[in-house]
Amino acid sequence: MTSKPIFDIDMVPSSLAEIAPFFRVANEVEPSNPRVAYLCQFCAFEKAYNLDRDCRGHGVLSFRTALLKWLENNNNSTLTTRKEESDVSEMRSFYRHYYSKYTQALQNKANRSDLTKRYQTASVLYEVLESIDPEVKVDGEVGT
Repeated sequence: MTSKPIFDIDMVPSSLAEIAPFFRVANEVEPSNPRVAYLCQFCAFEKAYNLDRDCRGHGVLSFRTALLKWLENNNNSTLTTRKEESDVSEMRSFYRHYYSKYTQALQNKANRSDLTKRYQTASVLYEVLESIDPEVKVDGEVGT
């Protein structure tokens, strides 16, 4: 299994800048949960496709092609790291765990930059969860 993500923010074409947070989060969570990192990157791929379906932006076609190839090569290996029975359960469990860490930081009055980063990460994780489970309802938790 290739456990180190090869895509990072620097590789994202400027016309797809809004997907960069998904790669930041994928790189952040990959050591603890490669499947969630994979799901973040898969969600980024879907967003990239919807943002520029015709690959008109500079470097979009090569970026999407490389990302798709990476996703195809790593799907099965990341599936073996999944702790839950399904991707939806895996993502929901990971999100809830992360969210509880985020709320704990709020209660402990962590520094502002740490809270901002945790909020941004929780928002991306929630968006990924929503993309694989459109019916998700996680009351009172950070969403987009």
